[in-house]
Amino acid sequence: MTNQLSSRQQIRFNLFQSWADSLQPKELFLSLIAGLVTGIIGVIRAISYAALIFSGTLGSDLGVGVGLTVFSTGIVSFVAAIFSALPGMIATPLAAPTAITAILASEIVADLKATVSPAELLITVLAAIALSSVCTGLFLLILGRLKLGSKIRFIPYPVVGGFMAGTGWLLVSGSVQITADIALTFNNLSTFFHTNPLLHWGAAFAVALVLLIISNRYHHFLVMPGTLLGLMLGFYLILWGTGTSLTEAREQGWLLETFASGGLWQPLTVSDFGSIEWSAILSHWGLILSLMLVSLLSLVLSNSGIELVVEREISLNQELESIGISNIASGFGSGMVGNQALPSTLLVDKIGANNRLAGMFSGIFCFFVLILGSSFISLFPKPILGGLILYLGLSLLIQWVYKAWFTLNFSDYLIVIVTLIVINAVGFLEGIAVGFIMSVISFMFNYSQLNVVKNCSSIATTRSNIHRSETERETLTKKGDRVYILELQGYVFFGTADYLLQQVRDRVEKIKENPLNYILIDFREVEGLDASGVLTFIKLLKIARQQKLTLVYTNLMAKLEAQLRQGGGIDQEEKLCYILPDLDRGLEWCESQLLSDACSEEAKKTSLKEQLTDLFLTSEQAERFAEYLTPQSVETGEVIFEAGADRQCLYFIESGQVSVLLELPDGQTKRLQTHSNGSVLGEMRFYGKPPLSSLVVADHPSQLYRLDRATFEEMKQVHPDLAYALQEYIVRFLCDSLTRREEQVRIIA
Repeated sequence: MTNQLSSRQQIRFNLFQSWADSLQPKELFLSLIAGLVTGIIGVIRAISYAALIFSGTLGSDLGVGVGLTVFSTGIVSFVAAIFSALPGMIATPLAAPTAITAILASEIVADLKATVSPAELLITVLAAIALSSVCTGLFLLILGRLKLGSKIRFIPYPVVGGFMAGTGWLLVSGSVQITADIALTFNNLSTFFHTNPLLHWGAAFAVALVLLIISNRYHHFLVMPGTLLGLMLGFYLILWGTGTSLTEAREQGWLLETFASGGLWQPLTVSDFGSIEWSAILSHWGLILSLMLVSLLSLVLSNSGIELVVEREISLNQELESIGISNIASGFGSGMVGNQALPSTLLVDKIGANNRLAGMFSGIFCFFVLILGSSFISLFPKPILGGLILYLGLSLLIQWVYKAWFTLNFSDYLIVIVTLIVINAVGFLEGIAVGFIMSVISFMFNYSQLNVVKNCSSIATTRSNIHRSETERETLTKKGDRVYILELQGYVFFGTADYLLQQVRDRVEKIKENPLNYILIDFREVEGLDASGVLTFIKLLKIARQQKLTLVYTNLMAKLEAQLRQGGGIDQEEKLCYILPDLDRGLEWCESQLLSDACSEEAKKTSLKEQLTDLFLTSEQAERFAEYLTPQSVETGEVIFEAGADRQCLYFIESGQVSVLLELPDGQTKRLQTHSNGSVLGEMRFYGKPPLSSLVVADHPSQLYRLDRATFEEMKQVHPDLAYALQEYIVRFLCDSLTRREEQVRIIA
């Protein structure tokens, strides 16, 4: 409880400290500048959005539309600034969701204009916009509360780059639209270079060039706001020097047009609800759903882009909640959908106002416009506003069109460029969709180049953890190539499955000069199978049937096994397929099959003395050595050595079988080695180096003989030749084990 209280107190202290820091003179000044600039940009964009939505039949209500869009900009920016995971985040209505909102409004108008009054039509459109905002907000808020951000945030990096490049080009086009009042299209190229448009966009280009040069060369926090103030002062000095009045400058297109003064915001009231045509709104639920999905996609893309700009990770779950709450607040005020604004957030970052006051001041500016009217905005010079937007657009294009050429491979760079082109030629959704499709195709092509067979070997080089006698090892080396081992990796799908099939076919073709009896396939690193992968194993089964081979599958997950059984890739009735739990058990099974036909003289040596004679002693030495041993019988499951047990003794196995097990954190065990008659146990413990994480357990009833350390010390004094022979054997035994492990590692690598 104390820790929880201290943690909460720490969070409150950190929050208080961040607010205190934002009130420092430097931070406060930067926040005011950033809020003013982004607020002006937000209001101008809001007016353009209002003109898009409230056109045609709704054109007479443009003033209401301006109030709606400006309010939406202000409330979304203010609320998002408070709840966002990134101090300095700016949120406003965006182009793609606004386009869908405009379609929704036009569809409702088309349905109702002949049957309802203009007032009822306006109220229904406002209700539809508000309802879509609330639904979108709830949708995003629920996703954030359920912590689903990590499930939906995966966006291919080139698609993010294309999105940002496309945003950059739209900003460039928008700057031309603002300054020259013409659309930047191929059809308008001739008009674009006429004297008057060229003069206006050329001035904006000069402003953008100045901002690019100065921002890249100087990084003081006063550089950006100081440059903007200096440019504004220079603009008015030019007007004064040329004797141009404000009216003349506005008529010539150098200043923004004036807008209506006075209160603009006219939200829905309770009395308006009776005039809402809900059936008309609900009949277009598909558009509202599209708006929700587009807002989610825009948020994910913008969040990824902003992370790249600010060079820090932003919690997508918190942003989902933040934008969700912002949209709910906007909807209850009859506002439209808003989202993270990449360009404005980038501008705030460039200015250096990385605190919550920047977004709050931006929202407050919008509220002042609602109260006081927007006529004073007309004093802001178009070339500076257009140049500022052009500067942001050029920054993104330089990053993702020019610099990306040197950092991305060709396929990724191509995705960026194609996404950029489609976004600007068709639309954001279409561009993102094309980028996704290209990324998927690129991924499948690149992934298909990865050989699904990570490693191929045979029993001659890759063995189980069963300790074998010298004779058995020689037999396995001689016959080991009869077992073809394939260790798979990745996803076995139509792009990689053929590699596996071809590799097996290549080996089967050599069956006459190099006999083959077993194909062991390990699935430990296989992530999944598709239908083509299942078909490959059906073909392998046919090959096994034709060539009288046996398939052994190891580490086969239950899901993959079910797929293979359902598809017909496993047939255990014909004894063609065996499924074993892991590669070690599979190797053991194959080794046993190879050894079963070999008549080994080793099997006849059943007594301990015969085994000792074969291992490292003479017959006379074996007689004397046995006198130092203590017989010990163990039953199945009996623990011989516990993990970490400090027992300095050596065991010789006369009969039976024991295994060395590794205890895993989940309580399971993994077999490290298995020993049978003629083997030695406890060599590391015997010399004071106990394996702390392993234990030794009897697999079957076994007869052991124990040599204690104290007895060994006595042997060294009385019969040093026996002690020397034992030590020499243990060294040789350990070297053989290390050599085998090294060979296995070399094969795998």
